[in-house]
Amino acid sequence: MFLRIIARPDPHLTAAALRHGLRRPVLLSRLAGWALLGLAVLLQMTGEGLNVSLLVAGVALAVIVPMVLLNGGVRRALSDGEPATIEISEGGVARSTGQSRHAYAWNAFSHIEHLAGQIVLGLGHGRFVQVPTRGLSAQQIHDVLTTAAAHGVPVRS
Repeated sequence: MFLRIIARPDPHLTAAALRHGLRRPVLLSRLAGWALLGLAVLLQMTGEGLNVSLLVAGVALAVIVPMVLLNGGVRRALSDGEPATIEISEGGVARSTGQSRHAYAWNAFSHIEHLAGQIVLGLGHGRFVQVPTRGLSAQQIHDVLTTAAAHGVPVRS
């Protein structure tokens, strides 16, 4: 199997892939922030006064940290904005732009996921290779997923 895709980065697809990949750290940050906000309200209700440091830390964890993680990640992913060529073969996946080329063997990927409009190949630590599926047939998408699975890459749904 050999598949070549040339696509310009799509900010919506990139944001969706990043939100999906960072869902656990974002959720933990939001939960910790809401817990701190709840503690600040509880202390206020018990008559100990408003604890500003708990309030600020809660807002930072619940709102600011997730926003910085997601917005910063999308900006980094879309920094060059030029079209990328993605080549998928039996040996792995390669992504190249006018400035760089990165090739990954199948065993470099921690998982593969088929999301709406894209296939996301996870590299771990929040890094991924994004393959838009707009011009691909259902059979080609299936071929990519089965090739990855045949090389030991876990397919997530």
